[in-house]
Amino acid sequence: MFKPFSPQTEVRSRSERTETDILSGENWRRWRLDELKPENPALKAKISAESAARKAEFIRNAEIEALKEQARKEAYELAYQEGLKAGHDEGFEKGYEEAQAAVAAEKEQLIGQAVEPVKALASEFSLRMNKLDTLMGESLVELAMAVGVQLARCELDHKPEHVLNIVRDLLHSEPALTDKPRLYVSPHDLELIEQHLKEELHHAGWHLQADERLERGGCRLVSQKGERDASWETRSEAARQQIRKRHGAIEE
Repeated sequence: MFKPFSPQTEVRSRSERTETDILSGENWRRWRLDELKPENPALKAKISAESAARKAEFIRNAEIEALKEQARKEAYELAYQEGLKAGHDEGFEKGYEEAQAAVAAEKEQLIGQAVEPVKALASEFSLRMNKLDTLMGESLVELAMAVGVQLARCELDHKPEHVLNIVRDLLHSEPALTDKPRLYVSPHDLELIEQHLKEELHHAGWHLQADERLERGGCRLVSQKGERDASWETRSEAARQQIRKRHGAIEE
């Protein structure tokens, strides 16, 4: 499109060309913010040092935190292991004690079961031994009495005057018998008694009479008030009873 020439148009056209040359020239470049900062090497070094210090501090803090975390983990693990070991030891000790107690109880029970029959046998054995001791004691008493009786009879055969002492004992123990008492003696002792005790018997009012049922060394006093048996058999049995009584008292 054709535009008519005018001075204003020429001026404006020259201005636009000049601006275009400036914008498209070789010295044109994009503006940056850093270009306003002054070029100071000391400042750069200080900034670099501070940055390095911050970075080093950050790394150091990170390492410290890592060490702390590791220490916490190790402490926790150590505490856990110690607690586990303590619990294990306590449980083991308790279990060991319980096991020992159980073994001891079972052992005691087994011993009791094993000993029970033996205790019964021991009790039965002790009872039988006591009975045997009693029987042996009684047998020994009987044997001793038999030997004593035999020795006494032998003594009477050699010294028949022993019957005189027996008769004298009766005279002194029963002096008040006045109802014509009769003294029965063995025919083997009649002559000896008449020879030595005739006057004493007559003075006491006793009548002497032989009894074939009586053995030598024995006599029997009979009156209206009662009878006093001093026969050999009666005296021997009394001696046996007395010895048995003493033997029983010793055993108890």
